[in-house]
Amino acid sequence: MTYEQLKYQKTNHKALQLLNADNFAMIVAFFHHSFRSTQTQTLKESEILTKLDDFLYNLNQGYDEPKYPKTAKSYLDDFTNQKSSYLRKYYGYESDEPLYELTPDIERLITWLDGLQKQEFVATESKLNIIMILLKELEFETNLSDEERFRELEREKREIDAKIEAIKRRESIRFDDRKIKEHFMQIQKNSSELLSDFREIEHNFRTLNQEAKKAITNANSSKDEVLGEIFEIEESIRGSNQGQSFYAFWDFLMDMRQMEHLDELLDNLYRISQIEEMDSERKLENLKYHLLSGGENSHRVLGKLIEQLRRFIDDKLWVENRRILELAHSIEQKAIKLKDNPPTQREFFSINGVKITVESIASKRLFTPSSKEEFSHEIKEEIVEIDLSKLYAQVYVDEMVLKQNIQKLLQQKSQFSLKELNSLYPIKKGLSEVVVYLKLAQNMTNSYIDEYRDEMVIEDERGAKKRVLMDRVLFVRNGEKNGDK
Repeated sequence: MTYEQLKYQKTNHKALQLLNADNFAMIVAFFHHSFRSTQTQTLKESEILTKLDDFLYNLNQGYDEPKYPKTAKSYLDDFTNQKSSYLRKYYGYESDEPLYELTPDIERLITWLDGLQKQEFVATESKLNIIMILLKELEFETNLSDEERFRELEREKREIDAKIEAIKRRESIRFDDRKIKEHFMQIQKNSSELLSDFREIEHNFRTLNQEAKKAITNANSSKDEVLGEIFEIEESIRGSNQGQSFYAFWDFLMDMRQMEHLDELLDNLYRISQIEEMDSERKLENLKYHLLSGGENSHRVLGKLIEQLRRFIDDKLWVENRRILELAHSIEQKAIKLKDNPPTQREFFSINGVKITVESIASKRLFTPSSKEEFSHEIKEEIVEIDLSKLYAQVYVDEMVLKQNIQKLLQQKSQFSLKELNSLYPIKKGLSEVVVYLKLAQNMTNSYIDEYRDEMVIEDERGAKKRVLMDRVLFVRNGEKNGDK
């Protein structure tokens, strides 16, 4: 950091601007109360106004005259105006009501302020263990030869065998209260930081969209060149370290076995009495659904880019067609003006790049008499029989039955794929039934369709088996998606 950088940051960085704001304590306390303490990422305008109104009422109770006299809507507008930009205001995909979320800078500020508070104790051993584990993994995967890697694995095997023998001898090698608390504090910190990272990822993807819009707006080159530039921008994001890390993380979330294991670990976490006392509100219980929600939002932001490209192609085509019509109309107007007053000069008009084609008489073909055709005057009537039975043998798929299949399985499992549904309720009407399932998934709020390929075997109405390769369709229990167990 240099003097100039710090001076610029003090004037322009949103987090430092908030630190210097007159209402700093009220603003940060409200943000922490509404977002961080409840692990909430987005709030509707009606929800955040209700929370802010109650928050201001409680603050003003201790004063003879209101310390914060403005309305909740006025303060909310101050949080989102161009000068402050503490909150991001936008419109979602399923509602016309504005949504609000913390900006990445304010997220980092609240995380930093959380670290300033005095803790019961500092989990130094857990942090050191994490550092040692990361160092060992780097050493193992980069510097060690195959022989050294083999010896290291043998050593770890001996340590595991020693633990197994200790358990058989009923020796006490479990964590004490201090280690349990240290590990849980580290889990809480990393989980909070991971959820905050989604703000940064969405911000970077929105920056990509802004660059694409700028390239489209300033486009003077051909359509293929503009699209090439935009695809290069998208590919650079996907190929960057952050992009690769995010898509690896998303693959983990889409792995059914990994998510079921995570769900099991979180359920077992609060069976530990020490952790139940430390976190009576069970803030980590719905971590899986917070991660899915944050990852889905990032995917949707990236999906906007594809929508912009489609609109760009359509708009560009319309502009080009309109330009052609304008040129044709201009030519017609000039022709009408010249109709009654033709030019007297021999050379009155020229077109660049046009060459006159001369065709001599000798280049033309000689006359060839046409051959006479003989026609038969006999008309033969041909009777054609048409099988109309196929019109009455159309495949009918009952949409209500498929909905009931989904609801039945949701009562048994919190999350499943269309492939799993097919194994319990086999598809017997071919692609028609698959299309109805896709239509239901598209209209349901508790379903996801991702680019991971699923392969499954279905039957058609004749009983013939077919192999289908398609995007994976996931169904999630409604209550758990909203954060309720």
